[in-house]
Amino acid sequence: MLHVPTLSIVAVFVTTILGALLLFAWRREQNSSALLWWGSGYLLGAISFALLSARRIIPDVLSIEMANTAVLLSYGFMFAGARAFHGRDTPLTALLVAPLIWLIAMQVPAIAADINLRIVVVTLCQCALISLMVYEFWSERAEPLLSRWPTIIVLLTQMVVLTLRLPAVLLTPLTATHDFFRSPTFAVMAFSTVLYTITFAFLLLSMTKERGELRHKRAALIDPLTGLANRRAFLGNAAEFMSRGGKRSEPLTVMLADLDRFKAVNDRFGHAIGDHVLQLFADTVTHTLRANDLSGRLGGEEFAFLLSGTDAAEAARVAERIRIRFAEAARSVGGKAVASTASIGVATTNDPAARIEDLMAAADHALYRAKAGGRNRIAVIDCGISAVEPGASIAPAAQVFALSALSRSAA
Repeated sequence: MLHVPTLSIVAVFVTTILGALLLFAWRREQNSSALLWWGSGYLLGAISFALLSARRIIPDVLSIEMANTAVLLSYGFMFAGARAFHGRDTPLTALLVAPLIWLIAMQVPAIAADINLRIVVVTLCQCALISLMVYEFWSERAEPLLSRWPTIIVLLTQMVVLTLRLPAVLLTPLTATHDFFRSPTFAVMAFSTVLYTITFAFLLLSMTKERGELRHKRAALIDPLTGLANRRAFLGNAAEFMSRGGKRSEPLTVMLADLDRFKAVNDRFGHAIGDHVLQLFADTVTHTLRANDLSGRLGGEEFAFLLSGTDAAEAARVAERIRIRFAEAARSVGGKAVASTASIGVATTNDPAARIEDLMAAADHALYRAKAGGRNRIAVIDCGISAVEPGASIAPAAQVFALSALSRSAA
């Protein structure tokens, strides 16, 4: 049989220690206020449980009204932490809704005099706040955090346990105040609190750590200026995609783009304008390519793209759209007549065994032709159905499909 007083003491101390641990973690990771909310919520929960456990030792106004107010405030803080974890603020008024409902309910004589009705009011408010927390974590499920799912499960389990208090007080109602600490309702509440607080705190810390690791991993693979994949990430993703070539039957395209005379842009207008030009090109690419196409910044002013299911003719149209849209967007940058342009080399193949190195070499050859042809244009090489042999000359094995001369002016 559960020894309720012992469970109460354990629940208070465990919740206090975990709250302090969460606050300590927040001191180390002050980039997120979620840990601050959660740690404060745990400390409020410890205070509320201590007040509840001191029934008949301290005045009822503390062990009933204030204790349950602190309980609901702690749940509100946990909800605010869930919102802060996803970058959303919580108005102070939202935190006070549940405590105010409780305090107003206590003004009803029938509720104030009946512990069973008081348990019903508090439980319904707790379940409402837990359901809001579940929604917060569920709504951001697109972020790949493995700890998110057990966190949702633990919250739902806690809500089920709390809900079981309702039939418990209806089927075995408490008839006197002194029955409270000997009741199965309080025993279940104390025991579930110990398990819940330990498990939930572990999951919150795990989820915070997991997000930090994910952000560091992404930072190592994303170019911070343009938001595109960096060279390492692009080549890795492209090689992984092409390693599945045996299952691929559609044509494949690699594009290499280079901003024309970009050094002159930096020298004349400054690096701030140059950075803005790079961002404009990245935005143009992002809004032109499909969601499943790969794009990356290889370094400096050179970019690369990998498109599946795109033959030479369609690839030429896509590259031309990028070139024209960028030329229009970069005509004036920051109030300066920059008129920046780009040259794009395109290489396509139908060979499922083609390697990324071969297509990159072919696209680089096409880019050279575009530059030699006067810049601000595209050149497309259709490698046909045969893969380019490693180390072989690209030109004899490939057919020059198109050399765009839609713009006669060199940048």
